[in-house]
Amino acid sequence: MSLILSIIAILIAYLSGSIPMGYIVARLYGVDVTASGSGRIGGTNVLRAAGAPAAGLTVLGDVMKGLIPIYIMVQIGLNPLIIALAMPAAVLGHNYSIFLGFKGGVCAGTAVGTVSAVSFAAGLTAAICGLIALSISRYASVLSTTIAITSIIIFTILALFEYTPYEYIVGAALNFIIIVYALRPNYARLRAGTERRIGQKTENIVKISDSN
Repeated sequence: MSLILSIIAILIAYLSGSIPMGYIVARLYGVDVTASGSGRIGGTNVLRAAGAPAAGLTVLGDVMKGLIPIYIMVQIGLNPLIIALAMPAAVLGHNYSIFLGFKGGVCAGTAVGTVSAVSFAAGLTAAICGLIALSISRYASVLSTTIAITSIIIFTILALFEYTPYEYIVGAALNFIIIVYALRPNYARLRAGTERRIGQKTENIVKISDSN
């Protein structure tokens, strides 16, 4: 039963993470975000293709789809290791959504949601550090990387002082691996000096009427 419960919890986290908030929100604004810009469904591409209000709703939705399932698991007292494995499952859902043919985004918002679900202070700290890095660099990839690294550091500190289980470090580390893997093209563009800064509009915005 424990194994079945673990599989169900991880599957629920993946399906929640798979909800393509950016795709849904962008369509409400008349844009096919999967055919615009980078084709990703995260807040950065939605910002470039559909504007700030749409991006704000996307980020909020991405955070909540990571936070809600993990928070429920914490509240019902699931084993910390199950929760730690469910965290990256939600992140994988965002990156490889079953509803979009296993395509998606980079998952910084969803990762923050999973971290916040087990420790609001950790999630808030990671988000603040990420926003500081973004304000300095103006690169969304730097934001995502900073959030991933900060989460590991914070959970390590919290575990050492026995505020959170050590298993949560595993969840944060797996989130880091998923995020870094997804950002490989961004790192290549950073090295080449061709990475777009946050707020830069994309040239190929595809309206829903154009994609039909």
